[in-house]
Amino acid sequence: MGYQPTTPTTTLVAKLTPLGRNLLVTNTNALITKFALGDSDANYNTTTALANGQVPSLGGDIGPNGTTSNSSSSNAAIRYPLYLDDLGGNLKNVDPTSINVTDTILKNGQVVNISGTNITQNVIVRDDYETDSLTNLFVSFGLPLTFSEKNTYTATTFANGGFSDTAYSGFANDKIVVISIDNSKYGESLDGKEIKLTFVNTASTFTIYGTFQNKNLALTSEDANYKETSKNVLGLGNTISLLVSDDIMTPNGGDVTNSWATGFGSAKPFSVGRKSLVNLQTDSNLSQTADTAVGIAYLDKGLLVLTHPTLVNDFDASFSGNSGTSVTINSVSTNVVQNVTCIANRGQFFSSTNPTWSISDDVRITELGLYDNQNRLIAYGKFNKAVVKTKEMVTSFGIKITV
Repeated sequence: MGYQPTTPTTTLVAKLTPLGRNLLVTNTNALITKFALGDSDANYNTTTALANGQVPSLGGDIGPNGTTSNSSSSNAAIRYPLYLDDLGGNLKNVDPTSINVTDTILKNGQVVNISGTNITQNVIVRDDYETDSLTNLFVSFGLPLTFSEKNTYTATTFANGGFSDTAYSGFANDKIVVISIDNSKYGESLDGKEIKLTFVNTASTFTIYGTFQNKNLALTSEDANYKETSKNVLGLGNTISLLVSDDIMTPNGGDVTNSWATGFGSAKPFSVGRKSLVNLQTDSNLSQTADTAVGIAYLDKGLLVLTHPTLVNDFDASFSGNSGTSVTINSVSTNVVQNVTCIANRGQFFSSTNPTWSISDDVRITELGLYDNQNRLIAYGKFNKAVVKTKEMVTSFGIKITV
């Protein structure tokens, strides 16, 4: 639809101009310094202003190659700007706090039962150097290659710098299964605590979940994490989570009264949903028994790597996405915005260059332009409905520009 969307409140959608996008790469966040208001969608010969959802849009949302656009056209402009005050002019400085840029990790929403052609499955053997190019991925995954590296997981205890007596001892398996998720199904990264894999091999069907290592952090902190933060797994990658399964071992080293499924999909999975964390080692003082991790999720790559022999050894190499295996995930993306505050005080922006406006009319603001020090339009925004302002009103606008 070629109109701004209908919303319960007055909103402003602002998009960078092509010039603004270009300058944003080469300048600082102090690029935007001024603003102007306009009423180019107002006909003051009518008695009513444009209502919710009737203001024309400033451009569509589709970007190149199927991406989302945050850009207006290069021809964007305020056709009829409002006068700043009785002295004329159209531009006013934005609020000094408008240089603030913030970034927030946002969830993209759960995608259920991804299967078929949206996943692929491959079995990879570490020593199959001659026939399988996918053996390169052992390096991508940080998995051990040499005898010494494998020995770290299989024969060296944690106290001596290894993992043989930990939940990670099985990561040195010579054969792995790699399940890939199509890029169109997730954002910048999978959410490591919200992964559910239904995996089928020739022996059985296994349900596998993503979780983190127990680091004795506040559970609310783990709720906020989307990836593993333990230093113990840095060699495997910076953006991973651990994969576990009741079908291999229930939480706390086999406690049959608990399940890795508990808390899955909850808003606060650890602190409220009682989702289990992986015990790295046995600690009798804390009544903790070492768990068994069955694989690793490489969150930014969208790859689930299974290492446990029970899962891997009975995998049929002819299986593809249609084998019955499916994945349910949530993912996250970073929202980077510049917050710009524009204040129209009393005696400001109450008269217009619009030829239909007269001194008896209250202005009907439908657009806002953001400019740099050279008065070049950097971003252009449209309200979802006309905002009426009188001479005596103070009106402020908070604009978020996604960068």
